[in-house]
Amino acid sequence: MSKVITIAQQKGGSGKTTLAAHLAVCLSQVHKFNVSILDTDPQGSLGRWYMLREEKLQKKNLIQFKTASLWGAQYEAKMLKQNNDFIIIDTPPKIDADGRPAMQIADIVLIPISPSQVDFWATENIVELALREKKQILLIINRANVNSKLIKEARSFAKKLNINQAKTVIGNRQIFVLAMGDGLTSLEKQKTGKGTFEIKELTQEILSNLS
Repeated sequence: MSKVITIAQQKGGSGKTTLAAHLAVCLSQVHKFNVSILDTDPQGSLGRWYMLREEKLQKKNLIQFKTASLWGAQYEAKMLKQNNDFIIIDTPPKIDADGRPAMQIADIVLIPISPSQVDFWATENIVELALREKKQILLIINRANVNSKLIKEARSFAKKLNINQAKTVIGNRQIFVLAMGDGLTSLEKQKTGKGTFEIKELTQEILSNLS
């Protein structure tokens, strides 16, 4: 049965788009699933990444891509479920009641959070929205300095909200930025790097949660 993964966060700069692209590639290349990305962010960064990818890989690019409004996300995701194992929905920042369709269709809601107090404050609303829709949540510490003391605070924050959190921490690594700028991911640019290892570990965690 097809699964829908919605990535949501109120605060901009949390790394939603980078996470969406990397999870899509990992699910497609490592786990051999049919994957489609649904971009609901008007900023269009994921679309630009995908166009670069199409130019570079052409027929070797096995990931599908569609755009939709937040209100149209549920309909488009249902259509994509007919031919895909996974649909990953990337949402814009400042998601509110308009984002309910993207939540309602989700099998799991991923909430990336940078370890900072500002991010903690911004995350509470999106958690409340997902909980109102009775969705499974996985909070992901993202773009982190792996030696930061704030990682411990981020884990305490998730525990206080009584939501699941990923064991894997995604570091603030230059390879993610460089790879995205080429229409690729760390899995293709640096196959044995730490960033690639983190993405693979996180993807396995997500699959375990969905099973």
